[in-house]
Amino acid sequence: MSRICDEVQGQLPSYVDRSLPRLRRRLVGLHLRRCPECQAEFARQREVSDGLAALAGPPVAPPDGLLSSLLDQAAHPGVKGRVAVPARGAVSGARPALSVALLVAGAAAGTGIGYAGWRSARAARRRLRRPE
Repeated sequence: MSRICDEVQGQLPSYVDRSLPRLRRRLVGLHLRRCPECQAEFARQREVSDGLAALAGPPVAPPDGLLSSLLDQAAHPGVKGRVAVPARGAVSGARPALSVALLVAGAAAGTGIGYAGWRSARAARRRLRRPE
């Protein structure tokens, strides 16, 4: 696909809904007369636009009392609303100091395990280098 076709196909949604400026609309129309690939894409775009227009119906009014119900739920969230609130601490919820202690202990343990692995690998390499 050429660069011109890419540009034209990018303009097709605006061409279909007639929101493209007059000069661009004319240039896209001239290209569409010559390019079967872009004509096929234009047909697909028009089909999608027609399908969406067919789906559009009269606006549906929300049920009575919906707004007041939503505002009441926002003011008094209940259990579901409280669950969605992020915890203050990374691990322990309301105890940030405990969270920090657990994170530091985990980091120290990970560092210790990594160091022990490095030492054992280093010792194994030394054993392999030594002639027996």
